[in-house]
Amino acid sequence: MERGNFQGSIIHITTAKRIGGRALTRIMAKCMTLFLLRMEKQRQKKDTFTAEWLTKWRLHEKTPNPPHITMVPMKFEYLYRYNIESAYTPIRGPSEQPKSYKRRLYTALLTSIHAAAGFPGMHVQKLWPNIEWLRIWKNLNDATVSEDTRCIWYHVIHDIIPTNVRLHRINMVPSDTCRRRTATDTLEHRLLACGQGRKIWYYTKTLLARMMRTIPTRIPDDWPFRPHFSIWPSQKHPAILWLLASIVIFRMQQQSDLTLQDFIDFLHRTRWKLMRNKNGRTFVGNYLTVLDTN
Repeated sequence: MERGNFQGSIIHITTAKRIGGRALTRIMAKCMTLFLLRMEKQRQKKDTFTAEWLTKWRLHEKTPNPPHITMVPMKFEYLYRYNIESAYTPIRGPSEQPKSYKRRLYTALLTSIHAAAGFPGMHVQKLWPNIEWLRIWKNLNDATVSEDTRCIWYHVIHDIIPTNVRLHRINMVPSDTCRRRTATDTLEHRLLACGQGRKIWYYTKTLLARMMRTIPTRIPDDWPFRPHFSIWPSQKHPAILWLLASIVIFRMQQQSDLTLQDFIDFLHRTRWKLMRNKNGRTFVGNYLTVLDTN
């Protein structure tokens, strides 16, 4: 991998962490840590190609900072990369335990990745700069739903659903109205307003309000798009996230004639599947019994 591509991948992975909360930056740091640990073991061997070149270019010693990268030919990409990364991490001490050295190595690499790539602002963060996005990503990852549902909710939160407004802007569809031709096909309209969307969302807010012992009007309309909340007591949290994810996955279906009763039936089916799983029952507790309340 060329140096430019390598740095580009670091920026991409760091950006992915910010937009998705999946901690993808740590994967790069972990891989680089394992690489440096492997190189350390290789240099301790005798009569190997790697050990020979590490000794020749004095890479087995503490590398100057900034490293003398010109001394290593680019065709030895792995030695070139080792020379750069090892400059920012002191070599392992004679009495240092492998576990503590690995932790120190990982921390230093993670810090350098952050410093090199920075934190570029994402489009969704610029639109709502006052939202606690780390809380949103944590809630998304904590939701007791399938990975397919989580991925669709991820797209909704990022507002990257191909609505007719977006497609019309690039001349992919003749009109920016919804399938019912009643309003502009924005993401908010598609999720909460089109067809019986308002009835379905009010019913969902009623269930949420019962779990939280409040009134439906106090449930913000942006929770399906930006679930930036921390619920107390914490036992309610998984059930509330499950309910929000359920309305998102239901409303993102392509059928525009689905009714409130269809949604209620959908909730009961998905709850039945959830409660069959022991972990599912543990996560949501008894809070989903609100579905049985008339």
